[in-house]
Amino acid sequence: MERGSKFYAGKANTLYEVLDDSGDVLPNVIEMECTDRISAGDGDKKDVVEGKGYANNLVSTLLFKKFAAAGVPTHFISEGTTPASKFVRWAVMIPLEVIGRDFAAGSFCRRYGVEKGRAFDPVLVEFTYKNDALHDPLITDDAAVQLGLVTKDDVDKIYVYMDVINKVASDFFAELGLTLVDFKVEFGYNEGTGELMLCDEFSQDTCRLWDADGNSVDKDLFREGKSGKAVSDVYQKLVSMLEAME
Repeated sequence: MERGSKFYAGKANTLYEVLDDSGDVLPNVIEMECTDRISAGDGDKKDVVEGKGYANNLVSTLLFKKFAAAGVPTHFISEGTTPASKFVRWAVMIPLEVIGRDFAAGSFCRRYGVEKGRAFDPVLVEFTYKNDALHDPLITDDAAVQLGLVTKDDVDKIYVYMDVINKVASDFFAELGLTLVDFKVEFGYNEGTGELMLCDEFSQDTCRLWDADGNSVDKDLFREGKSGKAVSDVYQKLVSMLEAME
């Protein structure tokens, strides 16, 4: 497979068509490249973090392979044409972000007045409605079904998948001496088969990680005002840890 024309550039990822050996566009396959762009606060705060694209793609690729091996269908096909990219199945995205929380942090603490670090068992699952105009508000799973955003059967599957995703990711980061605090993922439907599958990415941009001293090893550093260089150093530290394990 070869990279074709770029057709979308988002906040953190760029999407390309994929060509077969004859130069024809492959249906239902795209190349997704993680970029060094970073943003926070509904895109109000932006910067470029050197090496972030490679770091995020490495973490996401390793985890998506583990998720698939554990029985969670994903859009991942194979590594892409650059170290920061991957080939994935085209998906019709469900307009929901699904959040898994092992510990209270961030907006959860602000919303409910809960002390940072409070543990949840099993993983606490929340949904937000992906709508920029509404600033991605919280939504109940019942409301999501009633509004036709997702079916009840697929909500039930998502809860099952979230348990698996949480266990796999928690174990993965624990091997590196890191604690998975929370994470957000997205699901969609395989355009070819209609199968529900995990999409987008799982990286330091989409989860919170704490080291043994409780320090952030993720995008929170950028949210808290750290420089692009400081964020890059932390992302690269995780890359070094992963490369040392291979």
